[in-house]
Amino acid sequence: MYGPFIALATAYAAFEIRGMLRSAGYAPLDWLLIGLAVGLPLVNWLHEDTTLLVIIGVLASLAWLLIRPTSARPLVDWALSLALALYLGGFMLFYLPLRQLPSVFLANHGFWVMALLMLSWVCDSSAFFVGRAIGHTPLAPNISPKKSREGAIAGIVAPTVVGLVVATPLQVNPLVMAGYGLAIALATIVGDLVESLIKRQTGVKDSGVLIPGHGGLLDRMDSLLVCAPVAVLYLRAFLT
Repeated sequence: MYGPFIALATAYAAFEIRGMLRSAGYAPLDWLLIGLAVGLPLVNWLHEDTTLLVIIGVLASLAWLLIRPTSARPLVDWALSLALALYLGGFMLFYLPLRQLPSVFLANHGFWVMALLMLSWVCDSSAFFVGRAIGHTPLAPNISPKKSREGAIAGIVAPTVVGLVVATPLQVNPLVMAGYGLAIALATIVGDLVESLIKRQTGVKDSGVLIPGHGGLLDRMDSLLVCAPVAVLYLRAFLT
């Protein structure tokens, strides 16, 4: 059920992005945005070539614009739908090969996925508390004014140290685990800023209302989107 779960989470996040685009006055191609976003992890789960799906989506959507334009600026709507579908589905599909990457600890049962979730949480938590306590220098004032460089530094250092500390009991190479913590930390910060940029461009505070007081699903998985491809690329380069 792992593959369908990834696709379901992607579908809900795509539905939230659809609402964000509509609130900003765009007219996204719903079937392209949601269908391609969901299709990419599903096709990957079935061990098929995702490139063909992207090509079909691009050709079909362009043909659709010629027959039935979505608005006065159909190419903008098309580009946003395609780009954000690739952003969601193209990144989420990496959770499938990530789950299969081996480690001594827990064999092939998703160790690196669980480690990603833990290290990303450590990054978010340390960045939040340190930034709140001593953060003064804005990290990206035009995108997310509340985030500070001091918090970002803490968010980078903490997962790296945690990775180094837990490596031995988990029977993982300490340098590989520390590097994994560093890679996940950087991806977490970038992923969070990317979603902040999307929200700022669409003029919304939260992606949705799924979790009262905390926003939508995309608000909870924004950092994790970028983490997945970074994790796979890192482990394939350094895992021996």
